[in-house]
Amino acid sequence: MNEFLEQLRKQVPGLLISTEAAYIAQACTDWRKRYCTTALAVLEPMTTRQVQDIVKTCDAFNVAISTQGGNTGLVGGAVPVADTDAEKRPHVVLKTGRIREFLKLDESNLTLTASVGYTLHEIQEYALAHGFLFPLSLASEGTCTLGGNLASNAGGVAVLRYGNTRELCLGLEYVNAQGDLCGDLRGLRKNNTGYDLRHLLIGSEGTLGVITTACMKVYPAPQSRCVAWLNVDNIQTAVDALGFVQGRLFGELSSYEWMNVNAIDVVQTHFPARAPTCPGAVDHVLAEFTSLGSETTLREQVTKTLEALLEELPGVRNIAMAQNGREIEAFWALRENISEAQAKEGLNVKHDVACAVSQLPTFHDMALNDIAEHGVDVRPVLFGHLGDGNLHFNLSAPKGNDSSEFLKQHQNLLNTLVHETILRCGGTISAEHGIGQLKAELLREITSDSNYSAFVAIKKAMDPKNLLNPGKLVLI
Repeated sequence: MNEFLEQLRKQVPGLLISTEAAYIAQACTDWRKRYCTTALAVLEPMTTRQVQDIVKTCDAFNVAISTQGGNTGLVGGAVPVADTDAEKRPHVVLKTGRIREFLKLDESNLTLTASVGYTLHEIQEYALAHGFLFPLSLASEGTCTLGGNLASNAGGVAVLRYGNTRELCLGLEYVNAQGDLCGDLRGLRKNNTGYDLRHLLIGSEGTLGVITTACMKVYPAPQSRCVAWLNVDNIQTAVDALGFVQGRLFGELSSYEWMNVNAIDVVQTHFPARAPTCPGAVDHVLAEFTSLGSETTLREQVTKTLEALLEELPGVRNIAMAQNGREIEAFWALRENISEAQAKEGLNVKHDVACAVSQLPTFHDMALNDIAEHGVDVRPVLFGHLGDGNLHFNLSAPKGNDSSEFLKQHQNLLNTLVHETILRCGGTISAEHGIGQLKAELLREITSDSNYSAFVAIKKAMDPKNLLNPGKLVLI
């Protein structure tokens, strides 16, 4: 493939091309180190024009492309699949982190146009410096990029109020499989002129095109913020409390996170933070409220609502309000450090599932009962964005057991039980993490023939040579 690399250098002046083995290995290893593959080279363009020239050259030489942002994904969507090595089909990793041509705000239109190489945190800070909020918020926001957020339709902790990435995007530009620039960045909220290609690209995991720029919604930055910690009997109480609060403060409630007792125990084992507790309470809820009004007014509204909740819903045992910014950060640290704390204890069986909020308690109880009936001893470390129906249903080995052996013995059965249960409850096997290569076969199994045929037809129409991220999402 020396001819291919020589042609790249000729066609794309200034392109950073790395063939160094250690750097390729790093780019071809996913965040969880589940997939460790290889590639011909790592390409790092700085402009949309360079992306176009890369894709055209790859098309001419039949070289496959894995597009990668911050490489924080959890389903192997941004690294090559194992069977696309140099002996079978040449493959390159196209890293988009250096594409930083645009970052501008349209205050009147409440939009921000940005290149995909900016990290989520950088975009948040840019908006905030101008008095606006870009509400997408994830644990990996310091590393993940806008491109990855769009490609995976990222969710996070503020979906309840602002929606996921799809709902925040008003337009995008992308390079198609032939190297042509498509899409638009007009930032229109109303436009009924043909198929909306934006929605095909969002969540497509790099299989239909390489997104280079996007026009995103922003909002006036909140002027006040209140965070409360609830100790509750169980997940059903957490759901009931959500309905109560939404009925009174629907416009102010921005996040509603649920954690079971094991999740908090794991965090407190590995981090110094301590959660408010109450005898008899098993589960925990973190609720955040924001407003454009004064903090005094918001705090009065929240306090009144939560006092009424405590009186009317017996399963709510205790409520603690953060008194200052330091306590707000301490509450959020308990929630955001769960995944890292769990990683410190070894491997676990992760599930990113969702269903209607009303069905969450049913799913929770059915899944745990099914696991117990099959005789598998697990330590459920459960948490998630209860307000939008998304749970991270993670199953760890019992304390003192070897986590690797636990996965070897039980992972397949646990995956089957959890996935079958969430589907019986009318839910989905992937709420916000995507499909990637981890769940590609499963997606084909659970999708109706007519729907999957439509997926394949779209993929073949937009990428007839299967150059873009082959082996991910839709298998052809």
